[in-house]
Amino acid sequence: MNRLRGFGLSLLLLASAAAPTLLPKLAQAQLDEPVDPRGEKVLNDFLAALTANEASIDAAIKAALPYLHKSLLGPGGSDVSADLRRFSFKKAWENAKLYAQPVKITRIRKTSTTAIGFRETAEKGKVVDYFVGKKEGVAGMPAPVKIFFPEGGGEPKISYVGSL
Repeated sequence: MNRLRGFGLSLLLLASAAAPTLLPKLAQAQLDEPVDPRGEKVLNDFLAALTANEASIDAAIKAALPYLHKSLLGPGGSDVSADLRRFSFKKAWENAKLYAQPVKITRIRKTSTTAIGFRETAEKGKVVDYFVGKKEGVAGMPAPVKIFFPEGGGEPKISYVGSL
């Protein structure tokens, strides 16, 4: 038993000694994905729409509609879905003022998603997570926002407002 404990302790010490050299490389690899200027623009425009309409969620939704993927919209496309309004959009609208503008992209992560939506909102393309940093002096982790880039071109759209 003592031999097993000693082995475990040795393994832990070895891992801790290697961690400082591995962690910077892992963190750097997450930041090496190039920022697509179209993705950065849609994020800036979306946050601007939210913060310019702090007094009314209805006005914020109307201003944000051009930046949202059609799968997030309600029937007719003139409003967001009821669930989005009550939960993630409402949270994003309330918290948008905490994030840097222009956006500070702290990390980009590819996803394996190759299509989004259902039936009339279905569309092929790729989804990329853009992590948006907070304003200077505001504590907290960056929030992921999923941006959909349609196959064959077209304007990218936000497909998930994450935890803004």
